[in-house]
Amino acid sequence: MRVNNLAMPEPRLKQHPAPPRLLVGIAEWLTTVTRCFCIASAALALLLPLPVLYEVGMDMAGNPPIWVFETTGYAIIMIAFAASGYGLSTGHHFRITLLPDRFPRLAQPLARFSALLQVIFGLVLLIAGISQVSTDYFQDLQSDTLLAVPQYLPQLAFPIGGLVIALQASPPAGSSCKKGASCRSGVTPASS
Repeated sequence: MRVNNLAMPEPRLKQHPAPPRLLVGIAEWLTTVTRCFCIASAALALLLPLPVLYEVGMDMAGNPPIWVFETTGYAIIMIAFAASGYGLSTGHHFRITLLPDRFPRLAQPLARFSALLQVIFGLVLLIAGISQVSTDYFQDLQSDTLLAVPQYLPQLAFPIGGLVIALQASPPAGSSCKKGASCRSGVTPASS
């Protein structure tokens, strides 16, 4: 039996109404903020080898610095948290798609549930981080090393990371998805 391909209509993508301008503006602002954090963490990552090289040189000269190990450790933590929002917004993060692949009808609800869990995780990290930072600040806690870094400074990575994760997983950020691809918030963009 022969089927005439011209007689069969092409399947159309589901048309969604355009999001309100305010939501688009919020999404663009959130994307800009997370990209700024990512750029700052990339710059920090590029500068990170300099103190390590300094430590190696000073160690060979017999005068090792006391601050390099501690500060580079803190910098690595800040890099990971600051860049996390950008990874979420671009899809460059670990994702398991077993259920959406097997049950396509569940893809949108699962994506929305995932975004909700990301917002909750980011808010928990933000609130707990602020609590820890304020406690360390008011108790004047310092590291036990010779450098004696005030502990609230490196612990700022936790509320900053929580803020970035919560902002990037929030529903308005879903409008930054690529054409034809499923968004992390479960919204499929309309085709033009």
